[in-house]
Amino acid sequence: MTDGTYVGPKPVKPIPQEIRPSQENALRRWGEIRDWVLGLPALERVFLVGAGGSYSGLQAAHYLLDRESALPVVSVNSDEFYHRASPSVGPGALVIALSAAGATAETVRAASWAQERGAAVVAVTLKSDGPLAQAVSNGFISLNGDGNQIVLQLLVLATLAREGHDVSAKIDALHALPDATDAALRGFEPLAAAIAKDMKDVPVTYLLASGPLQGMGSTFTSCFLQEMQWMHAATINANEFFQGPFEVFDKQTKSILFLGEDATRPMVERAERFLSEHSGTTHRIDSRDLELAGVPSDQRGFIAPLVFYPMMFRLAENYASVRGYTLEGRRYMWQFAY
Repeated sequence: MTDGTYVGPKPVKPIPQEIRPSQENALRRWGEIRDWVLGLPALERVFLVGAGGSYSGLQAAHYLLDRESALPVVSVNSDEFYHRASPSVGPGALVIALSAAGATAETVRAASWAQERGAAVVAVTLKSDGPLAQAVSNGFISLNGDGNQIVLQLLVLATLAREGHDVSAKIDALHALPDATDAALRGFEPLAAAIAKDMKDVPVTYLLASGPLQGMGSTFTSCFLQEMQWMHAATINANEFFQGPFEVFDKQTKSILFLGEDATRPMVERAERFLSEHSGTTHRIDSRDLELAGVPSDQRGFIAPLVFYPMMFRLAENYASVRGYTLEGRRYMWQFAY
């Protein structure tokens, strides 16, 4: 399974320098995003639409809306959204479409269809000249995926502000994010190296998560391990774990846990107690272990997913380093029509 992507083990790439500029650029969009949401003629329901890593990348925003908004909110795969053709997509619906390059055909079609139905559609993407941004009337353009994650949260906070919520504490916490991310990534690097070294040859990688970190887990196993490292991998919701998947775990099974500081943390802690007794090595990535300078204690659960996002890229770079497979190679994706 080389197909030109095996280059042999190499030193891990350094932490990229563009994370902070992208975060700061996105944070400057708050006033524009707030005004756009407040100016919508009606807002009765929210659809979060994306595919692949973009679909997974919507889950932290979905979690916050579920926790704090009275509005119905659904996150759905782009093609499912289009083919289901819910009659509730129309005036009064806000559709947030996420696509990094804006070139995912299914997301472009879904967003175009929703706009034709009269929904307020906004693209969250990296390219103003990409197909998604060109297909809809409204879009917020970021410099990289870290910026997209902040834009999604700002859209949620603007929705909450429209409902009358005081979001100032979360806005303040977001402004601490660049410094917090810098410190967290530096502190995480030794753990990332240790996990990659220990897990690089496992037959299947299982990752357990919950709440706003569920999507980050899916991004790691699906996009990085399956797509880029050609490893068998799956992310399991920490409660779904007890509905069947735990039967395949034994003392030879290794796994990874994502623990946040949100209301769903007890779900993962329960799974951890089971794994400590019945499974093999369990690697914990716990936001409580992160130095999040400047983030108030009551906002750490909100900020954690935004820090886990670049952490997953660092974990993936460490896998690529020890396995010798680059993150750029694909066998099928983008190689031909499918």
